Amino acid sequence: MKMFSDWISARIKNKKILLPILGGLFLIIFLFIFSSHSKESIATADVRRGEFLISIKSSGEIRATNSFTLTTPRVRYGQMQIVFLVPEGTTVKKGDVIVRFATTDVDKTLADKEAELNINRSDLVKLRADKDLHNSDLDGNLRNAELSYEQAKLQVEKMKFESEVQQKDAEINLERNRIAFEQSKRKIESQKLVDQSEERKLLLKVQQTQNDFNRAKQDKEQFTLKASLSGLAVYEMNWSTGRKISVGDSPWPGMSLVSLPDLSRMQSVTNVNEVDVSKVRKDQPVKVKLDAFPDKEFLATVASVGTIGQQKDQGSTMKTFEVIVDIQATDPVLKPGMTTSNEIVMASISDTLFVPLESVFEKEGKTIVFRMSGSTPSQQEVTLGEKNSNFIIVTRGLERGDKVTLRDPTIED
Repeated sequence: MKMFSDWISARIKNKKILLPILGGLFLIIFLFIFSSHSKESIATADVRRGEFLISIKSSGEIRATNSFTLTTPRVRYGQMQIVFLVPEGTTVKKGDVIVRFATTDVDKTLADKEAELNINRSDLVKLRADKDLHNSDLDGNLRNAELSYEQAKLQVEKMKFESEVQQKDAEINLERNRIAFEQSKRKIESQKLVDQSEERKLLLKVQQTQNDFNRAKQDKEQFTLKASLSGLAVYEMNWSTGRKISVGDSPWPGMSLVSLPDLSRMQSVTNVNEVDVSKVRKDQPVKVKLDAFPDKEFLATVASVGTIGQQKDQGSTMKTFEVIVDIQATDPVLKPGMTTSNEIVMASISDTLFVPLESVFEKEGKTIVFRMSGSTPSQQEVTLGEKNSNFIIVTRGLERGDKVTLRDPTIED
């Protein structure tokens, strides 16, 4: 130890020897630290060879291809109130009861119309009975008048050989009976017309009351809403309360209450920006992944491409177009409202080289990458081809197995 101290002391006395040694030591330490720092801080990626998909990626949401929405019926009984709702999330079958409304008003109408109908029917029965009795009396009177008229005729015949005064009296009596007979016949005809008119009025009244009763009965059926197809019960929003529809609510006529999506056929609804939408065509293949289950991938096809753009975000000038994607498979995990990641495939290029978009740079009018040679990056000019959302094809300048940096190492962080 003493010898080392003596050696240091001797060299301190000679600065011309010490300074180069210390400088060299510091340089070695600096280069080691820089080399280690560069090696750790520069992220790299492998140059890959394989199938390359020219595609567009977008987020979306699952919905049923077919869905039926139950709405508040339009009836004539004022505000309706919900008294029953099938629990949300229930898988229902066609014909199952989904919603019931209070029937107090329509029940009262039915009771009133039924009572009125019974009264009208009784009045009709009484009218017909009175008509039969009255007609019987009229028929009797007509028969008596006819007999009297016939007797008067006979009396005139008998008076042919009697005095002129008796003959005249018999003729007057005959005329009197003839008039009575004709009057009886006209009275019966007139009464028939009156009876028919009264019966028609009462029949019309019965029919109108019956129609009112039947309509109230049909209206009552609308107070119970049933599933028109099998599906999953999903409550709609009640905008007057700011929450989903619930028992006790009084929805307005035509208001959406419960949706019944058919889970046997599902879609992903996404939006593609105006720059890329021209590349999207009907029947193009799509890969759909659920954000909640990223390991699950579903094959799908483009069903339709929107023709009217809509503003992407408030304050943004970018427009997007709705693209509907039909999912080919069925799976219980697919539920309406789930968010999706969609990759719309425009083309597929097999057995080609590609690198991440982050590894390509423009310098002095050249397209370059930084290829790793051991632990040292070196600039390499490349020729590029098609690209997608994450990668780009390299047609010249790299080989499979090369590594490229994901940032420009010549630019300090």
